[in-house]
Amino acid sequence: MNGLVRRMRKGRIPSALQEWTSIAAMFILTATFVVLVFALTDRDTGTLLRVAAIIFAVAFWGILYVFQLIYRRRFVYFADQICTNLDSLIQNEGVQGFSLEEETLASKVQMKLNQLYDVTNAATQESGEQKQAVQRIVSDISHQLKTPIANIKMYADTVTNPQVPEEKRLFFLDGLQNQVEKLDFLIQVLTKISRLENGQIVLKAERQALYPTLAQALSGITISAEKKRIAVNVVCDETLELCHDTKWTAEALFNLLENAVKYTPEGGRVSVTAEQWEMYTKIEIADTGIGVSETHINDIFKRFYREPKVHSTPGIGVGLYLAREIIGKEQGYIKVASREGEGSVFSVFLPNQAG
Repeated sequence: MNGLVRRMRKGRIPSALQEWTSIAAMFILTATFVVLVFALTDRDTGTLLRVAAIIFAVAFWGILYVFQLIYRRRFVYFADQICTNLDSLIQNEGVQGFSLEEETLASKVQMKLNQLYDVTNAATQESGEQKQAVQRIVSDISHQLKTPIANIKMYADTVTNPQVPEEKRLFFLDGLQNQVEKLDFLIQVLTKISRLENGQIVLKAERQALYPTLAQALSGITISAEKKRIAVNVVCDETLELCHDTKWTAEALFNLLENAVKYTPEGGRVSVTAEQWEMYTKIEIADTGIGVSETHINDIFKRFYREPKVHSTPGIGVGLYLAREIIGKEQGYIKVASREGEGSVFSVFLPNQAG
C-alpha cells in the first residue's frame, strides 16, 4: 500500500489493474494473518473473532482510504490535464495528455478537445486567408486605379485652363472621356473579381444547350474580329447539352475569345470547336496569334498579369483570370497549349452532369 501511495504522490496514476492487484494483495494478507492467528493461538473463539473483526475493520477502512487517495488523485490529474489542454488551445497548440486508445472519460474529453482545436484552427486559418484576400484586392484596386485617376486629373487641369485652344480642349476632352470609360470598366471588373472570390456570386449550373451560350460569347467579339479581318470558324452541334450557367459561362468564353482576337494579327484565324465526351465537354478556342513564351505560360492566369511584349496592347490582364475562376466554380478546368509566334489553344472542360 505504501508503494501505491508513493506512486500517487510522485504524480503517477496507477492503472486499474495495479489498483485491484494492490487491494487484492492487502485483502489476502489480512485473511492470511487471521488464519495464522486462529491456527497458532490457543485463545478462545470469542477473543479470536473479536481480533479478526478488528483486523478486518482496519483493513476495510484502509482499503477505503486507498480508494479515496486513488480517485482524488485521478480527479486532480484529470482536472490538471483539462486545464493544460485548454491552455494549449488558447496558445494554438496541439492537445495531448490522455490515451485515445482507451475507452475512458478522459480519452473522450480529449477527442472532443481535439475536434474543438481543429475547428478553431480551421476558422483562424480561413479568417487569415480572407484577410489576405481583402488586402490583395485593396492593393490591386489601388495599383490599377492610380494611372487612370492621374490621367483624369491631368486632362481636367488642361481642359479647365483658359489658355488652351479650343481644338486642343476637344482633344483632351476626348481623352478624358476615354479615361472615365476605362475607370468604369476597371471598377466593374474589380467588383466581379471581389464578388467571385468572396462567394457572393452563386453560379446556377443547369444542363442546357451550349450553342446559345456560345453565340452570346461570340457576339461580343464580332465587330473587333471584322475590323482585323480575322476569320472566326465555329463547330458546335446545336443539340449539344452540358451542365453550365449560361450568363457566367458566356462571360468566361467571351474573355477567352476576346483574348484570341486581341493577340491575333490582321488576317488571322480563330476557331471554336465543341466536342462532347463521356464525362466532360471540351470547348476548344484556337488562334493563329502571337502565342505565349514557354517561360510565361504558367503566369497568364494570374490576376493583372501581362507579358512584357503586349504592354502596348490595351488591356489590364484580368480576362484569363476571370475565365479560370468562373470555369472552376462550375467544377471545370482550363488547359492551354501555346507556341510563341504560332498561336495558342485554350481548352475548356465542363462537366456534362451536375455534381
